[in-house]
Amino acid sequence: MKKHILRTAFIIILILVLGFAAFLAYCTITDYVPPPRENLYLEGQGLRLPYDKADFTVMTWNIGYAGLGAESDFFFDGGHMVRTNLEATEKHLNQILNFLVALDSVDFILLQEVDVNSRRTYGINQVKALQKAMPERVASFAKNYDSPFVPIPLRSPYGKVEAGLLSLSRYMPALATRIALTPDASWPKGLFMLDRCLLEWRFPLINGRHLILYNLHLSAYDDGSVKQQQMDSLKAIFLREYEKGNYIIAGGDWNQTPPGYSSARQNPHLPPAISVPTEFPASGWKWAFQTSVPTNRSLEAPYDPANSPTTVIDYFLLSPNLEVLSVRGIDLGFQDSDHQPVLLQFRIPDLYFP
Repeated sequence: MKKHILRTAFIIILILVLGFAAFLAYCTITDYVPPPRENLYLEGQGLRLPYDKADFTVMTWNIGYAGLGAESDFFFDGGHMVRTNLEATEKHLNQILNFLVALDSVDFILLQEVDVNSRRTYGINQVKALQKAMPERVASFAKNYDSPFVPIPLRSPYGKVEAGLLSLSRYMPALATRIALTPDASWPKGLFMLDRCLLEWRFPLINGRHLILYNLHLSAYDDGSVKQQQMDSLKAIFLREYEKGNYIIAGGDWNQTPPGYSSARQNPHLPPAISVPTEFPASGWKWAFQTSVPTNRSLEAPYDPANSPTTVIDYFLLSPNLEVLSVRGIDLGFQDSDHQPVLLQFRIPDLYFP
C-alpha cells in the first residue's frame, strides 16, 4: 500500500513537472521577440503639416486599458482584483473615447496601455475602437506586451495579453518606427512581462529638419536597473537626433517622478528607484510637468480622493531648441484609469514669425 501511494505521488509530480515544462516550452517558442527597429503602419487619414505652423499641442495618457477605473484595485499593486467586469470595462472605454473625441483641437495624442486582444479586457480591440471613433486622425500602434498566457495569480490567472502604445495625430508623419528598449525581465520571467519600446514619429519641416515625437512607457516594479538601461538608451537616441538639428519631444508614462518632485501622498508601490537628473540627457533639455494634479494613483485599494496615495509620473521631455508654452494636468478623478492626462503646448521657435 505504501509503495502504491509513493508511486502514485511520483506519477502526479512527474505529470505536473512535465506539464509545466511543456507550458514553458510553448511560451518560449511563441514568445514575442521584436527586432531592434521596426517600421510601423500609418493608418487613417491625416492632414499635411502646415509649413507655417510653429505652435503645437500634445497630450499623453496611460488609459490603463479601460480596466483600472476608480472602483478597481490590482493584485500587482497590493490589491486583490485581476480584472474588472465586462460592463465596467465597456463603460470606461466609452468614457475614454468620449473624452478623446472632444480633443479635436489637440494635434497629437500619446496613449499607453491600449489593448488589442487580452483576457483582462474581454478580447475588446481598443485600437480599432479608438481609430473608429477618431477617423480624422492618423494612428500608429507599437506592441509592447504579447504573452499567450500569464499564469499568475494562480487562483485566477491573468491569461492572454496583447497591448501596446498608440499615437494619434491630426497630421500625417513621414515615418513611424518601433524602437526596442530593454525588456522588463530575462527568461523565463520575461516570457510573461513587457517588451518595452519607443513609438517614434517623424515630421519633416520646412527648414529641412524633423520634429520627432516619442511615445513611451518605461518599466514598473523593477529595482531601478532595468529602468536605468532604458534611460541610457533614451539618452543615446535623443542626443543623436538633437545633434542632427532635429526637434525632440518625448512624452508618456515614465514610471518615475520628474526632477525635484515630491509628494506627501507618494504611491508606495512606485518609489523613484532612480532619480531623473535635471540635466538629462544633457544640459539645456527641458522637463515639462505640473504638480497641482496627480497623474497616477495607487491600486492597492479602490480610489479614495482623501486617502489614496498619488504621484506624478506622466510628463514630457523637450530638446533645448523647443519652447514650453504651457503644461497642465487634467483632473478626471481617476474615474476611468489609474492615470490622468497631461496636456502640453509647445513651440518651435525657429519657425515662429509673429
